[in-house]
Amino acid sequence: MHIKNLTEESIIYTSNAWLCSCNSPDTRCKILIDTGCDPAILDILREIKIRSGRTPVDHIILTHNHYDHSRLLGPVKEEYEPVIHASSQYTAGVDHILGDGDVIECGNCHFEIIAIPGHTSDSVCIYCPEEEILFSGDTPVIIWGTENTYEKSFVKGFEYIAVKKIKAIYPGHGEVIYNEIPAIMRQSLENLKNSRIF
Repeated sequence: MHIKNLTEESIIYTSNAWLCSCNSPDTRCKILIDTGCDPAILDILREIKIRSGRTPVDHIILTHNHYDHSRLLGPVKEEYEPVIHASSQYTAGVDHILGDGDVIECGNCHFEIIAIPGHTSDSVCIYCPEEEILFSGDTPVIIWGTENTYEKSFVKGFEYIAVKKIKAIYPGHGEVIYNEIPAIMRQSLENLKNSRIF
C-alpha cells in the first residue's frame, strides 16, 4: 500500500488526510481517510487524476465528524462520487453508516472499523491487517498518566486495538508513529486501566 498525506504541506489548521492506494492484480482502489479542511487537496486530487487517468478516490472513511476532518467531504464527493463511510448518521452525504467490526475492502487490503467512542461519540480507528497499520484519527493512543476519566466503551475499544500487531500508527494530527509501538500500547493500556472508568 502506498500512503500519501494530502495535507502534509497545509498552511492552515487541518487534520491529516491519508490517501491509500491499494492495488491487486485485478483492481486499483484508493481510500481517503479523512478529507481535512484545506481546499488545496482538491488541486492535489486533480493532479492525481490527470497523471493516472482515473478517479483519485473511490472511498472516503471518516474517523469522526469534526470539521477539521470532514469539511471537504461535499466538494470531494461532488467531483469524484466516492462511497462515503462514516459512523455518524448525521454526516451529510454519507452512503454507509459504519458499525464496529465492519470491513471495507479496497484492492488487496481490508480496512477494519473499530468503534472507540471517547474523543467523540462517533470516533473510529481503522486497522489494515495486511499492512499492520492503524489509522487512529483523534483517538489518543499514547496515554501518559492515570489522571483522566474514560468511558467503558473507550476502554473496550482500546483493549481490542492494543492486541493488534501494529507496525505504524497514522494519526489524525502529527507525524506517523513507527517506533516502540508494542511498548507504547502496553503502557497506555496499563495507564488506562488505572484511570477512572465509568
